[in-house]
Amino acid sequence: MKFVKQSLLSVVIAAGIASTGAYAADQSAQAPTAPAMPEKTAPQMDVSDEQVGDFVEAYVAVQTLNQEYATKLQAMTDSPEKSQKLQKEAQTEMKSAITDTGLTLEEYKQIALAANDSEQLRQRISSAINASTSAPADS
Repeated sequence: MKFVKQSLLSVVIAAGIASTGAYAADQSAQAPTAPAMPEKTAPQMDVSDEQVGDFVEAYVAVQTLNQEYATKLQAMTDSPEKSQKLQKEAQTEMKSAITDTGLTLEEYKQIALAANDSEQLRQRISSAINASTSAPADS
């Protein structure tokens, strides 16, 4: 259960990084003193079963992409330019994986933040992840 919570938090962080990548260049000289979103103050959300399903689909896709690109990035330690290009590609792919499920990036982040605050929602997501990853892949 702790693994799911930590993974959800890392996804939120990754999604936040992905959605703020364009701002990083503009704010590189400034110290990050005022975050755009309040931390750990996610409002209580009523997340439907459909949203949980969409979130899980996006989450699994993002985790798969994260592992894939992490491996590629480890191999590119000698070229910062190529590494940066690959990171941008990964961010784009992760955003697409989320929006392809029907969720917006903001909805995805809100559900992830709500899951970090709600044991019940975290359990619903965890159960759905377990069901989706243990289902036979006979397409």
